[in-house]
Amino acid sequence: MKDPFPRPALAMSVVLPAILLQLIPARAHESTLAAFLKRHNVAALARPVGIGALSGHEVCRLKVTLTEEGTGAELPGLIRVTPECSEEALQLPGLCHRARGWHTMPASADLEVPRTKLRIEALHGLETEKAERSLDLSGRDRAEIRLPLRRIYDPRARGLKSGNTHLHLTRITFRDAQRYLREVPLGDGLDLLFVSYLRRMPDEARYTTNGFTRADLDRLSGGGIDFGWGQEHRHNFGRGEQGYGHVMLLNLLKLIRPVSIGPGIMGSGNDGRPLQTGIREARTDGGTVIWCHNAFGHEDLPNWMAGLVDAQNIFDGGSRGHYSETFYRYLNLGLKAPFSTGTDWFIYDFARVYVPLEGPVTEREWLEVLSQGRSYITNGPFLELEAGGRQPGGTVSVSGKETVRIRGRGVGRLDFKALELIVNGRVVHSVSSRPSEGHFVADLDFPLQVSEPGWVALRVPPNLPENELARSLFAHTSPIYLQLDGRSIFRPEVAREVLAEMEESVAEIGSRASFSSSRERESVLRVYREGIRILSRRLADLGKVTH
Repeated sequence: MKDPFPRPALAMSVVLPAILLQLIPARAHESTLAAFLKRHNVAALARPVGIGALSGHEVCRLKVTLTEEGTGAELPGLIRVTPECSEEALQLPGLCHRARGWHTMPASADLEVPRTKLRIEALHGLETEKAERSLDLSGRDRAEIRLPLRRIYDPRARGLKSGNTHLHLTRITFRDAQRYLREVPLGDGLDLLFVSYLRRMPDEARYTTNGFTRADLDRLSGGGIDFGWGQEHRHNFGRGEQGYGHVMLLNLLKLIRPVSIGPGIMGSGNDGRPLQTGIREARTDGGTVIWCHNAFGHEDLPNWMAGLVDAQNIFDGGSRGHYSETFYRYLNLGLKAPFSTGTDWFIYDFARVYVPLEGPVTEREWLEVLSQGRSYITNGPFLELEAGGRQPGGTVSVSGKETVRIRGRGVGRLDFKALELIVNGRVVHSVSSRPSEGHFVADLDFPLQVSEPGWVALRVPPNLPENELARSLFAHTSPIYLQLDGRSIFRPEVAREVLAEMEESVAEIGSRASFSSSRERESVLRVYREGIRILSRRLADLGKVTH
């Protein structure tokens, strides 16, 4: 196992691909590894410019310090160093490697670089413009540079705290995992990181973060980053195959066992326990339930119908579909579905969820605000949304055909192209982004005539260009709800689609799952039948009202 923080004097011609590969678990999800290799073009990365072959007199010892423009306060961040004669970035031994030649660094770092002309780029999380400086180190054995970073947005000053609700580490040492957890979130500007326990045979022997206790995470907390603890409770029919699904159980008093269910993950046992049993136990203990991987799994729908899910992750470990496959359908059934996100294996992206929270971050309070729907997700642009004086998670009550003023704003280092106003799942208004000094902004002001109950949200368009860490930009607020004459939205056509899907799940599980008894079989299928019953009753009640 190679160290993710390689020390100086390593030969650079073959090290980087091995370091990248160790950040991906064996078959974490279908196509994860193949997509990673393709996305990061590992074949090209096998030829980075490095200093391993240089003799001592060819090396310059460069001290780099990142500061906040205006205040001079030192900031941790990300740095990329590229010789002007090359398009490939240097590997910087001792720093944690990220995508596209970027490295996480503390506020100040001593680097060994070749004595040549260099281009140095730096940034802090999502909050600053990218600083860029050329430096000629020809003939110099020592040098120093300070890079001021200009803030484009300060979420903490606005009372916003960011979190990553899904993270594990694998195939690195416990020592390096501690360093990773301390350094990478700080450079990325994260406030709260949930480190979760999970099981899969035989891979779990390499799951480093399974060795972290809540006490370990408490000791790591402080100085700008805090940690929460939980588990990923899950079931698959086979590796990469959809099963009951995956769900995060956070802020737990204890592990909910079994952590993983069925032979598809554990190599033994059967499929005779629904996720809902563990979900209910976690909720009884005061835990928070966040569904993973967007539309992955069968049991998301009945658990949402039963009111047992607090929030929904998307883009945590892959794209896994569009907002319309989950969020928009839930919302059009009158459910309250807060948006959340994480990164699953390692912090490969800037993805995070922001919630308003004054004062110190506490795991319980942060999750409570998230479950209220007062959130937005992003890996680039910052979003602001207000409708009728309410913010995400709030409800605007109107009578007749009133007009509600919608105001929104987006700010991002990279061009997010536009802000889109979503009403009941459709784009009803859009404004283009515009350059502002070294970043991009957009402002939306729209009078919405409310003719039906529903919800509004703000997003950037899908399928945008990639950010610095090679992930397509995204940002989406949780909704603001619209009640019209006391009524909330309920779309019967969506209800019929969801009912059909739950019926299909009953048929598939009945044919594929392995049970040791009819009682086990019934305990699993009862979850879906209850979800069907709840939604069917709502659909029938609507029919009574309309007739």
